[in-house]
Amino acid sequence: MGDALVLWIHILAAAVFVGPQVFLFIAGVPAMRTIEDVQQRTRATRTLTTRFGWIAGAALLVLILTGIQNWIHANDEGLLDLDRYSNTLMVKLTLVVIVVVLTAFHGGFIGRRLLKLQESNAPESEIAATRRWSIILSAAVLAVSVAILLCAALLGSDWSKQ
Repeated sequence: MGDALVLWIHILAAAVFVGPQVFLFIAGVPAMRTIEDVQQRTRATRTLTTRFGWIAGAALLVLILTGIQNWIHANDEGLLDLDRYSNTLMVKLTLVVIVVVLTAFHGGFIGRRLLKLQESNAPESEIAATRRWSIILSAAVLAVSVAILLCAALLGSDWSKQ
């Protein structure tokens, strides 16, 4: 029962991390761009992205902690001795590192820079260039996060246990 609970918390944290990414990328941020008043748009964007950042950071922490526990369980079950399982797990863990690095760079540098540029009424060309990087990084984090979900599904399937 304990292993099932840890796995459930892991899946819940993944949903909390990935779901809002999809929402922000497809609906939230494009909707924010329709706010014509630059000051209001900047305040709303800061509020939305700051709250998402805290939620995403907490979800990532839970994912890492429960992922360690899931790894211990897989090791106890002998799954790490299976080539498909261990190879898929290594791909998943590599993708996790990529997501953590990209998320930290995006939130810690690009996102903050974009908000500062908007708040300081910087030239639109500078804001647009930083916004492009923000979109690229957001899309990359989302794509890699979805790939991690695929790896998780493979790890849970009979395919990886052969």
